[in-house]
Amino acid sequence: MPQLQIVSFGYGHKKPRPSCAVMFDARHLTDPYLDPALRDLDARDPRVQRAVMRTPGAQALLAAIVTTAYQLLAQAEDADTVTIAVGCGGGRHRAPVLASRAVVQLDHLDELRALAVHRDLDEHLLAAGAGDAAA
Repeated sequence: MPQLQIVSFGYGHKKPRPSCAVMFDARHLTDPYLDPALRDLDARDPRVQRAVMRTPGAQALLAAIVTTAYQLLAQAEDADTVTIAVGCGGGRHRAPVLASRAVVQLDHLDELRALAVHRDLDEHLLAAGAGDAAA
């Protein structure tokens, strides 16, 4: 079975988008950046995780990521790695929470090597709304 890599990233960073089979956009979810108590935190903090997952639409998006991963893995006969990307405005809150949660949900599959890669988690905090415009 190929390795599954779920890459989280921020659209607001001027870097190329990750090369992947499928890309999910989490920018429609409420941004924890808008809450002054969460702004300077990131997806490693349980308060940010709770805020993201309580946002309307977050559970459905997570389910879509997990379902898509199952489908891609079932179709990947000769691939070494299957990559899915999840983006949000800055890559510090919404996308990394979803990527991490998806890997946890997929972790029970036999022989699956699943990894969440957070490309922009440690990047500088972007201004409100940066990267949230439709690309």
